Amino acid sequence: MPAADRLTVRFAYQIGFQVLDGSAILQTFEKQDEAFKFVLGRGARVWLAWSRTVIGGQTAPFDFTAAFQQEKVGRIMKRMHGPAAGTWFWTCHDGGAHGTVETKDEAVAGVERAFTRRIAGADLR
Repeated sequence: MPAADRLTVRFAYQIGFQVLDGSAILQTFEKQDEAFKFVLGRGARVWLAWSRTVIGGQTAPFDFTAAFQQEKVGRIMKRMHGPAAGTWFWTCHDGGAHGTVETKDEAVAGVERAFTRRIAGADLR
C-alpha cells in the first residue's frame, strides 16, 4: 500500500499534532481531531502501532492489537475454527465498529479507517 494511504499523526509538544507522510511533515494542528480530519480529507487513514496481543502473559497466535500513542484502540484476529475459519475479525474498542474480512491487511485497514473516522468525528454510516 502506498505511504500516502496511511499517514502518521504524532503529538508535538507545545505545538499540537503533526501529520506526516513518511518523515515529511505535511501540516501541524492545535487539536487532535483537526489532524484526523485532515487525514480523512486526503482519503487516507492514520497509521496505528501494531503488536501481538498478550493474554495472561502469553502471545495469542494470529491476534494483534492496535495502539495510538500507547493507548490500545483496536484488535484483529484470525478465526481458526467453525464456518468462518480463515477469515479475520476486526474491532475498534471505542465506538463499536467491527467486521469480518478475508485478509489480515483488510482487517488492519478496517481498524485504521474506523479509528480515523471516529476521532475525526465523521459519520460512521
